[in-house]
Amino acid sequence: MMTTATGIELKEFGENFHGRLSEDELNYALSYIDFGEEPLAFEILCDYLCENDLVITKSEYEHLCTFNNIFNNLLEHDVVIYLKKLVK
Repeated sequence: MMTTATGIELKEFGENFHGRLSEDELNYALSYIDFGEEPLAFEILCDYLCENDLVITKSEYEHLCTFNNIFNNLLEHDVVIYLKKLVK
């Protein structure tokens, strides 16, 4: 299956979390991109960021918001708020 430009960007963005999320979590989330399921991959990645209370940068948060817009505001509003609280 052909990976979309968005899928490639999401995969590259996900690589930022190597060593911050477990390899299993990261591989599981990003594996959905290979099946053309970018929105699901994005949603799972965000779930893991929240579940792990992972500190993210302002730039990473802005990237997450951009992806969320691309995926027609897939994330629940409270998830977006939670992600914003992870910014340090």
